[in-house]
Amino acid sequence: MRYPEIDFARGIAVILMITFHIFFDAYYFGKIELSGAFWYYFPRFIGGMFIFISGITLTVVKPDFRRVLRKVLRLSALAAGITVVTYVSVPKEYVIFGILHFFSLATVMGFIFIGHPRIQLLAGVAAFIAGLFIHTLRADTNIFLWLGLIPKNFATLDYYPILPWFGVFLLGMYAGNYFRSTDIPWPKSITKIGRNSLKIYILQHPVIILILHLLYGDVLQQILHFY
Repeated sequence: MRYPEIDFARGIAVILMITFHIFFDAYYFGKIELSGAFWYYFPRFIGGMFIFISGITLTVVKPDFRRVLRKVLRLSALAAGITVVTYVSVPKEYVIFGILHFFSLATVMGFIFIGHPRIQLLAGVAAFIAGLFIHTLRADTNIFLWLGLIPKNFATLDYYPILPWFGVFLLGMYAGNYFRSTDIPWPKSITKIGRNSLKIYILQHPVIILILHLLYGDVLQQILHFY
């Protein structure tokens, strides 16, 4: 069952995501400058929206483990593909544990918390606070990247470790206990975007790159020159 309120919220997050990636890709190919705190926190706010909404969805839908496993396998395959593609194309900043990697693990972990709202709240707050602390530490290995402990001079295009982001996921699960569907006629154009968020996430960059090439005329040449 689809919930238009959730699809609408996810659709807004998709629109914000595309907006950011248009600016980021233009910056990446040297067409504009991005600086300041806004451009640091804006993408993390968007990622947090997706994570919070996914937590809500897990509580509201209450899927059985077979459904969760199918979703996790699909997400894991896509996450592995992103790792391979970015390793080939941008080896110095390839994605080791991006948002799809996060969702693959967080969905399984979150399944354990279904039906336990008090634990969702307490564990969510604790995980978020622990993540803020661990973010200040550095390691000499990549082994704990998934958890949030990064080595010095670590660089990647996308990074959403378990801490603090699983805290946001659990808080979304907690909020899902209070979700109630309504009869409000949410804009279908946006809810449709929300229903196709994963497809849009996968396809957005090739489309944005093509648009930027049409605007500036040399983006594809930059990519081909790399190879």
